[in-house]
Amino acid sequence: MASVFVPLNSFKSVVATLTGESDEIYKTPIGVSTIVLSAQITNNSLTTQPVTILVTSNAELPVPNFEGIYATGSFTSASALIAENRQFIRKEVLAYTQFLNNLSDNAFVITASRFENYALTVVDALSYDIANNTTIRTNKAAKSFFTKYGASTIYDGEYSASIFAVQYVNTLAQQIIKNESVTGSINVDRIYQSAITQSFDSTYITTGSLLSGSLYLVNNLTNVILNTIQTPVFVTQPSVQLVSNATIPAADSLSPVVSGKLVLEQTYGFIVSGSPELSVILSLLESANE
Repeated sequence: MASVFVPLNSFKSVVATLTGESDEIYKTPIGVSTIVLSAQITNNSLTTQPVTILVTSNAELPVPNFEGIYATGSFTSASALIAENRQFIRKEVLAYTQFLNNLSDNAFVITASRFENYALTVVDALSYDIANNTTIRTNKAAKSFFTKYGASTIYDGEYSASIFAVQYVNTLAQQIIKNESVTGSINVDRIYQSAITQSFDSTYITTGSLLSGSLYLVNNLTNVILNTIQTPVFVTQPSVQLVSNATIPAADSLSPVVSGKLVLEQTYGFIVSGSPELSVILSLLESANE
């Protein structure tokens, strides 16, 4: 199917009369970013009229699910051990991924930085959240596997390898926070690289409830990331109120957008709600996305 031609730059004017409901006056086409050069809402009646203006992305974005996960404290020792082994996990995850890829019937050319970044994204999220009794970084990490439009950022052919990489971070972290060699786990047969070795630090105490609590959180927070990648739940991004019940005097107009200060990305909508006595004029500059 032929692709749709999008001019590099195109000036447009949109003129509309409101219906009394929420009217989507303009929706940015796919592959386009639009600068609102001006917006004018005119009151054609003999009485004051209110108007509300919303901007909506119309995008469905993944929402990580933390239901049933309870942070039971601040696990600073476990967090510190993970942080000390940040580079070890980074290199080990890459080497493990390369090992599995070499055994695959559908091997691909691995970009080292991409899989190292996957590892660091998860490691940094776990380290921060278990120390600070929060899920904020895990939430961000899970969403990082998607674009701002809700599309997966994982490259074609690399889906399984990406999942294995995230799972291996969890496997390594589970042993690291015990202050035990990762090869002491039944889940790790061997080390896949020798450039960086695992760090141990007896000054950090991770026993009893401190250990069980940190193990619980590391496992469950990693699973939130995995579940978001594998079975994402998408929710429409909420709209943003640009103007709320602003009043326009009789036979007057309102210009709520300072020239060039509002940019609508692809699929964004410009919605105006008001009386049928109100008319809208938008002056727009559409530019093709690179």
